[in-house]
Amino acid sequence: MATFRPVCRADEVPEGRGRSIVVDGLGIAVFRDSGVFHAILGRCPHANGSMGDGWVEDGEAVCPLHMWRFKLSSGRCTTVRGQSLHRFACEVRDGEIWVAV
Repeated sequence: MATFRPVCRADEVPEGRGRSIVVDGLGIAVFRDSGVFHAILGRCPHANGSMGDGWVEDGEAVCPLHMWRFKLSSGRCTTVRGQSLHRFACEVRDGEIWVAV
């Protein structure tokens, strides 16, 4: 069963950008899109690119290596059919981002 864990302060994730976080050895990427925070698995399935180094375009996280795109709302890849990244529940509590891992 997933447990919410604090991962960083909300002000540490710039609008439209990602941030890499490691929780219990698991790499997670946290993004801010129009003030809403999202958390997905931190490595792209294509070439293991760091999703936390990516950015947001049209509600999708973009991998900085080869521009694969993943919907922040579902983790589904819109670049290659059948690919996806796990999406974690994410919320803000008292200025901190909490992720269910």
